[in-house]
Amino acid sequence: MKSGPVVVAGGLNTDILSRLPAPLRLGTSNPAHTTFSPGGVGRNLAQNLAQLGVPTRLLGVVGDDAFGESLLNLTAASGVDVSGVLRRAGPSGSYLAVLTEDGELHAGLSSMALTAALTDAEAQRWAGHLDTASALIVDANLPPEVVARLLDEAARRGVPSVLEPVSAPKAGRLRPLLSPARPVWLLSPDRAELAALTEQNLTAADDAALLDAAQQLRQRGADFVLITLGQRGSWLVGEGLPIHTPARQAQVLDVTGAGDALLAGLIAARWYGQGWPDALRQAHLCAALTIEALGAVRADLSSERLLAEWGRPVLLLSSAF
Repeated sequence: MKSGPVVVAGGLNTDILSRLPAPLRLGTSNPAHTTFSPGGVGRNLAQNLAQLGVPTRLLGVVGDDAFGESLLNLTAASGVDVSGVLRRAGPSGSYLAVLTEDGELHAGLSSMALTAALTDAEAQRWAGHLDTASALIVDANLPPEVVARLLDEAARRGVPSVLEPVSAPKAGRLRPLLSPARPVWLLSPDRAELAALTEQNLTAADDAALLDAAQQLRQRGADFVLITLGQRGSWLVGEGLPIHTPARQAQVLDVTGAGDALLAGLIAARWYGQGWPDALRQAHLCAALTIEALGAVRADLSSERLLAEWGRPVLLLSSAF
């Protein structure tokens, strides 16, 4: 990668996380511990990258409310350049997550009207931010026409692009965009997102079927495909690969933001010139550290913390899948 900033385009939200002390009972009120914190996939990626020492610029939109002001201030305080974030009339985005007593996601609800209303014209005005960029990361919270424009502008400038599908429904919106004529350096789906991108049922698929699905995405313009599988680690598929990387051991407190930390850890390592094996190990260490803290981004995640935790054991499972 070049030495310029990583430009991240995507969602900014306020995360409202409610953790249950006991199994959820439907149709009645449940006691919970609720916290408010800055979130949004693009914003989380940007903060993680900045905390790992990577110069980072964020593109997105917030509302004209107190949540929007707080999102901008807290994100800027972490070292992210937020000069490309738009302010619009209306409520800022929010994400409500109900977590089980074990910290796993029970249900998530997102409200991102301002992000959904972004247009191709606004994406064109953002294009200048790519002139000095070392890489572009786009999350699928953005409308498909905005994603397409940013990918095209990055390709025109020779800037490698990373596409984060976010969720299975949003991954499905990306499917028509994938083409060898619109190259993507890295695509990072989980199992459900991979299924949506390839229109396959991969719920019970073995490793061979998942790797084959990833190869199909490579034929449609993705140089590398990172399949993330939670406790079962990840597969990186590309020329001369695949590489399986196990997850790291962790005491789960809150899974929110784990995937964002993983991708940011990977991109940060590559920005510093690390090869794929070490970059993938760093990615999974970032994810493990993040799920041991409340909130979508671990406030003390840093290069120094990663060095101190580098020897953390991997999570041993009976098989890769």
